[in-house]
Parts: sequence; C-alpha cells; structure tokens
Amino acid sequence: MYDIAIVGAGASGLAAAISAKRENSSLKVALIEALPRVGKKILATGNGRCNLTNYNLKKGCYSNYSFASFALNEFSPRKITEFFESIGLMCFSDAEGRVYPMSNAASSVLDCLRLEIRRLNIDAVTETAVTDIKKKDGVFIINSDIKAKKVIISGGGKSSPSQGSNGSCFAILKQLGHRITELYPGLVQLTVKENFVKSLKGVRVKSARLELYVGSQLADSSEGEILFTDYGISGIAVMDISRTASRLGGICMIDLLPKLDNDDIAKFLIDSGKRNPNAQIQEILVGLLPSAVGKAVVRRTGISPDSVMAGLSKKDFGKISYQIKNFSLTVTGTKGFANAQITVGGADVKQFNRETMESLKVSGLYCAGEVLDVDGVCGGYNLQWAWASGLLAGRNAAGFSAE
Repeated sequence: MYDIAIVGAGASGLAAAISAKRENSSLKVALIEALPRVGKKILATGNGRCNLTNYNLKKGCYSNYSFASFALNEFSPRKITEFFESIGLMCFSDAEGRVYPMSNAASSVLDCLRLEIRRLNIDAVTETAVTDIKKKDGVFIINSDIKAKKVIISGGGKSSPSQGSNGSCFAILKQLGHRITELYPGLVQLTVKENFVKSLKGVRVKSARLELYVGSQLADSSEGEILFTDYGISGIAVMDISRTASRLGGICMIDLLPKLDNDDIAKFLIDSGKRNPNAQIQEILVGLLPSAVGKAVVRRTGISPDSVMAGLSKKDFGKISYQIKNFSLTVTGTKGFANAQITVGGADVKQFNRETMESLKVSGLYCAGEVLDVDGVCGGYNLQWAWASGLLAGRNAAGFSAE
C-alpha cells in the first residue's frame, strides 16, 4: 500500500514524486515505469542538451493557457531553475531565454533527478506497464496488485513511443470516466505534395517566416529555421506550426527573406543585373539564398536558372521577388507520432482542477504533463509544463494546504 503511486516516470512524474515527498516526508511514494529505468525520454530532449524551460514564457506559447496558467505561474521558469539548483544542477540561459544545464548534457539533468529520488527514499517500480487502474472502497488498485491511496497519472502522450510513451494512459483515463480529445502529433516534420523538395534535401534557411493557410484563412504562423528534406520540411519554425498543420493541413507560405520586402529584393536584382549583365540569375541569387533554394525559386517562376541578367526584364525580377516572399508548399501530412516530440490533445482539462491537477470526476486521481490537453511551442515550453504540472500535482496529492 502506497500513499501516492505515480504512473509514468518521465519529467512530470519525477517532478511529482519529489514534490510530494518534500511536502510530506512520511509518505510512502512509488514511481511506476514501464521501461527498465526512469526518465529515458529526458535524455532525448533539446538534442541531448535538455532545454529545461524558457524565461520568455507568455500566453501564446501554449494551448489551453487559461487552464495551464496557474501551474505555470505557481512554478514559473525562475522557480523551475531554482528547483533544479536545489537538487544540485547548475543552469544557464541563452540570449533567447532558453535554460540548459551547465554541463550542456541531458544526462546531468536525469542523474540529479535520480539522485534526489534515491535520497528521498522514493520507490522506483520499473519494467511494470500499467494496464488497469480501479478504485474500490476509496483505494486505487493498479494492475490488481499495487494499492495506493492516491494516484498521479503522468505517463505522457503518444509521441516518441520508443522513449516510453505509447498512449496507454489515455485508455486508463477513459476507463476512469475521462474524456480524451482528438490526438495529433505535434512538434513534428511536415510532408508536402511538391516533389521538387527532394532536390533541396539537407538545405537550411536560417531565418524564415511561415504562414499556414487553410483556404483563405491564416491558421498559424511562426519564424525561425527551416530544413528541407526529401519528404518535405523540418526545423524549428516548421515544428511550431505543425501542431496546427497536423490537424488541418493547408498551404504553407514561406517568406524566405522576411527582413527584406519585395522592392528591396527587386532593386538588388536590378542593380546586380546592371553590374553583371552576363551573369546567370542563379549566380546572382547566391548572394541572397542558398544556391539550391535560389534555383528552385527561379524554376517556380518559369524562368531558367541559366538565364543571363541582361535577358531578364523588370517584370521577371518582380516574379522572382514575389516567389522568394511567397514560396508555397502544400502540406499533405506529418511524419507521425513516431517522430513527434509531443502529443497535441489529451485528457480534457475541463475535467480537472487547474489549481491542484486533481480530477473532478475521481477524487484522489491527479494528472500531470503531456497526458493532459496542453501543449507548447519549441524552446523548452513543453518541459516547463511537465515540471510545473508535476510539481503542482505532487504537492497537492501530498496534502498541501495554502492556509
């Protein structure tokens, strides 16, 4: 019999366990994890560096912000940094507000969390996949043989199943009477209709603006790096609109040079043509764009990349300028949950108390992290939600009183 059993030992589960035990050290707390070790998914975050949180947190960074805001304010990015310092992890922030461990290694984050779990005498029940939770006579029965007075479900969504989250917690929550919204892969690469992107495989545009249109309506937008692939597009800017594109599809309109307007680009081309009348247009464009992208831009206007500047008109330069500012790709789908960093959708937040993370349908049942219908953009925001919601759930499950 445990006082608190935590299903899923990822970021939110580990935070919940530590928070609960710190709130009341006499409690018997267990982490139940399907994998052989706790916290595996943490090692893959931030390209192995673990982007812990972001100091530039704001409303637009999250879905269902009105629900998430209590936890995000109660455990702000600064408090998350202090939490990690309290378990022996030194951190630093970069110019964009992203917070990393001083070691620049995600393994340091996990090691410090594991050491704190051990120090607090929290049981880690590994290689135990939870398939069933029932509540009988005020006690939760997990897999027929583990009993707990309270349960925190923090088993993640369906993204990156190889890292341990396969969506199994959604079925358990359904059994317990909770509604699960539609689920989509988020922070994921997009596939596109246009085959010519194969010729751009591996090419990066460091600073671009993306606008996703569904019909004539602007559905989402972002700015940042784009990576062209043989199937479509990736990169931070793409990841940020993927949460919308995975649900709605649409046309992705890319501004390859957002710092310049059409007139700036057209003037550059006209002036270059005067200086180098015998140069090919593809040679001139290398001063603006990666070579392969410049060629693709010109081809989409119907002009040959081999055309010399002297043979091009002001109208031709206008076409090229327009294509640079409106490089459209038709979204056909995503690379799926196997390649997604997060799950869009989850347990309906209307059925939970935002100030405690406790279910409004089953007393003593709490949720934290990705299993709830809250998701954020790239840049440490999803881990911030995991830590904050986990700390809040653990604290309240342990009997925290604000009085």
